[in-house]
Amino acid sequence: MLSSINGNLKGFSHEEGYLRTSCSKYSLKNLSNRLVHLTNDSVQKRSEDYGKYETGNKLDYMEFQAYLDKTCPAKNVCFERDILPQMKKITADCFRAVWGKIDPLKRCNMFELYGLDFMLDEDFKVYLIEVNTNPDLEVKESPILARLIPTVLDNTFQLAVDPLFPPPPGHTQSTKKSVSYELCPENKFELVFDERVDGPGLAEVIRKRGNVIVEIDDEDASSSESD
Repeated sequence: MLSSINGNLKGFSHEEGYLRTSCSKYSLKNLSNRLVHLTNDSVQKRSEDYGKYETGNKLDYMEFQAYLDKTCPAKNVCFERDILPQMKKITADCFRAVWGKIDPLKRCNMFELYGLDFMLDEDFKVYLIEVNTNPDLEVKESPILARLIPTVLDNTFQLAVDPLFPPPPGHTQSTKKSVSYELCPENKFELVFDERVDGPGLAEVIRKRGNVIVEIDDEDASSSESD
C-alpha cells in the first residue's frame, strides 16, 4: 500500500498474504498444460479438480510452512525468516524505483492498494512477477480470502483514511480504536519506505547518474554550485 499524507509518500508491506495452488502435479514434461503452470483463478477454476486439494486452491503462509516442514525438513526453510524478508525487500525496491514519478503533483491526500505477485525457485529465491493496481478483492470460495481481504482493507483505511478524520476532542468512546499514522500497533502493514528517510539518499543516487535529468530548486542549485 502506498499513501501520501501532506505530500509525504509512504510504502507499506502487509504481513499476511496467500499462495495460489494448481489442480495438477507440477511437471516440465508438458509445458502446454495451463493447469500445471498457471495458478490464476481464471485458469484453475475451469478444472474439475478446482478446490480438490486446497479449498479455493489457496494456502496461507502458515499452511505453506507446514507443507515445507513436511516435504523438505532437511532444508530447514522458515517462511518468516527466509522468504518473507525477500518479499519485503522487493516491495521496498518497487517503491524506491518509482519515487519521484508516482505522485509528481504531490497531492495532499492519496493512497493506492497494490497486489504483488511473487514466484519461488527450487532454492527458495523470490522473484517478482508483476505489480497490480486495484487487485482482486473478492473473497470467492476461500476462507483464507474471507479472513484476509477484510483485514487488509481495514488496515488500509486505518492508515490512509482514519488520520484525516480524527475523533472529536474528549470523545473517549473511540479513543481505543483511534489509529496514529506514525504508530499503528494493531495494523499488519509494515512501513518499508518513507520519503523523508529514503528520499534524500535516492536523490543523491539519481544526481550521480549522468543519464537522468532531475529538477532541483534554486536553493539546491546554489548549494551545489558553492560545493
